[in-house]
Amino acid sequence: MEIRAASSDTVRAELVRDFDTRFEQLRPRLTAVCTAVAGVDDAPDLVHEAYLRASERLHQLRDPALFDAWVVRIALNEAKTVLRSRRLLANRISRLAPRPVESPDVGLRQLVELLAPRERAVIVLHYAYGYRMREIARLLNLSEINVRTLAFRARRRLRAQLEEAMP
Repeated sequence: MEIRAASSDTVRAELVRDFDTRFEQLRPRLTAVCTAVAGVDDAPDLVHEAYLRASERLHQLRDPALFDAWVVRIALNEAKTVLRSRRLLANRISRLAPRPVESPDVGLRQLVELLAPRERAVIVLHYAYGYRMREIARLLNLSEINVRTLAFRARRRLRAQLEEAMP
């Protein structure tokens, strides 16, 4: 058992010493995998990220003979993370797309445009896009109480302006 452990430690020490060389030999394969999964634009960044992750976690590699497969798996996981992030971003952007309004009240829209930027953002996100106050607080990096206060003030201003406009 001691001979096997000693040889395993020797192989690990060699792997650490030769990490850069082995990674460079593997780079074309990693680039091809990342290009296939995430596209040509992100491939160099993903390969670099795989290099960083693999060098940080080299001690976690159980079987040094499986180094190539292990690094390819790391690169593949990085590429999947990029795809997941893209999907989440696309989903968020699609939710922000303007929804068609059947009967737009041009006068009300003009009054909303006259509000202060933060008040306008709260009103539009809540009433036009259906976000809850908690979600708006997260989006605008404000406290929920602050968002509720902004909404209250904006509604009060809009009500006052509408009452003035009405005969």
